[in-house]
Amino acid sequence: MTPATNAADQSLKDVSPQRSVPAAAWLAWYSLREMIRRRRLVALTLICLLPVLMVLAIRIWFSQAGVTAQMMLASLSHDVFIPFLIPVVALFVGVPAIGEQVDDGTIVFTWTRPVRRRAIYLGRLLAAQAVSALVLSFSLALCFVVMVSQGAGVLTWEFIRLYLQTVLIIILGAFTYAALFAAVGTFFKKPIPPALMYAVGWESLVTNIPARVQELSLRFHLQNLITRPTESPKSLPGLLGALLSTAFHREPVPKAESVAVLVGVMLVAAFLGVWLFRRKEIAK
Repeated sequence: MTPATNAADQSLKDVSPQRSVPAAAWLAWYSLREMIRRRRLVALTLICLLPVLMVLAIRIWFSQAGVTAQMMLASLSHDVFIPFLIPVVALFVGVPAIGEQVDDGTIVFTWTRPVRRRAIYLGRLLAAQAVSALVLSFSLALCFVVMVSQGAGVLTWEFIRLYLQTVLIIILGAFTYAALFAAVGTFFKKPIPPALMYAVGWESLVTNIPARVQELSLRFHLQNLITRPTESPKSLPGLLGALLSTAFHREPVPKAESVAVLVGVMLVAAFLGVWLFRRKEIAK
């Protein structure tokens, strides 16, 4: 090697990595702008208009059906956002947050900078979590606007509290699912099938088992945080569901426990993703 080459190599070795927190924050901001420009975000935004259209349809054609805004918001959160929209948005934003850049090799451009791998991973993860939460919160905000258009009488303290509670639950769910799917995208070479198997298969199967097995799903803990209006089952399916729940009666899970489980899963998934990313070999 020439003296100039040796000097250049020595200078690269002497460059100390940037501190993780500022580096992760900078990478999160950069990645956030990159993810917002992706075409898949347009498709996800259109999918998230589904609950808005549902509320609008009820507002126009079933305004005399006795469905209050509070009932609509609770039902949408429990039956649309949590079991469907949150996993879908988090999956298609969280999985490619790291995995896509690893597959196409563009992660190397970030890798050559004096930044620790954990800062790269956490920055990309934070951006994916923020994008997921923003898309879902925007959808919920549009639902809120349509509901409020019924008149000032809708704006009760109970309704506003339920809305703010739902926003926090959606953000927590988006952050947790995105962390889980980002780890899946880092570990698997083709992560979409296993991610879909978990979101569509495992979550749907476990959540419908009337026993403590339900607690093995993220969906259960998110739905456990939603305050639903008390309603009597008038239809046959509702009656059968009530009888089945009575047959497998158990003590309700405290909401604090559900929050702890969700936060714990998010932190474990983030640390696991960092560990996997630090040991991953990238083909240049």
